[in-house]
Amino acid sequence: MLAGFAAANIMAIVLVWLVLSQRSDAPPMIQGILLHQARPLPAFELLAHDDTVFANANLQGRWHLVSYGFTTCPDVCPTTLSQLASFTDALQELGMNDLQVLFYTVDHRRDTTRQMAAYVPYFSADFIGLTHEDNSDNPHLPFEQGLGIVAQLVPLVGPEYDPADNEYQVNHGVTLFLLNPRGELQAIFEPHSPMPGQHRFDPDQLLKDYLAVREHLG
Repeated sequence: MLAGFAAANIMAIVLVWLVLSQRSDAPPMIQGILLHQARPLPAFELLAHDDTVFANANLQGRWHLVSYGFTTCPDVCPTTLSQLASFTDALQELGMNDLQVLFYTVDHRRDTTRQMAAYVPYFSADFIGLTHEDNSDNPHLPFEQGLGIVAQLVPLVGPEYDPADNEYQVNHGVTLFLLNPRGELQAIFEPHSPMPGQHRFDPDQLLKDYLAVREHLG
């Protein structure tokens, strides 16, 4: 009988160990999507706000968090960049300095390197603004398509607009893309949307999710 109880206890301990070990391997619950297999980005070429070329090689060796929008955005883009500044400040307080924030414009004709250089560092001197010039080869498209960036330029029409002025508004999605040190898409962070049309990232939630991803991946 004692041998039977001992065997039952051993089996119970083994089952608990199996459950706990499987739970530790489970992906964390984040406000977004953690890719089980990171997705490499196709070869691309952009311009950083200091007029240097920014390509796949620039993503190697550290984590990157990509936000996108445009510099004349009235609300979502500056709010997101401010929240990212708070997030990176919290990371630095933890002694983690291996993440680079990138802001990619979807309105490159207005957002030249000079415009990006005046806008992006306002939120943090460590942030890098990315744009591109008109090029028939479209070397920027693999970057947009590899991440799944969603944006649209909508012409403004009506009696108050002159078609020759080529006025348009910019519509774009609100997500953040986390790239691992191999330059691969590892996770997508979604904003909190309490009401239709309202999107914001909570720096504390973002920090929690980022640390959970890092811990899970080791």
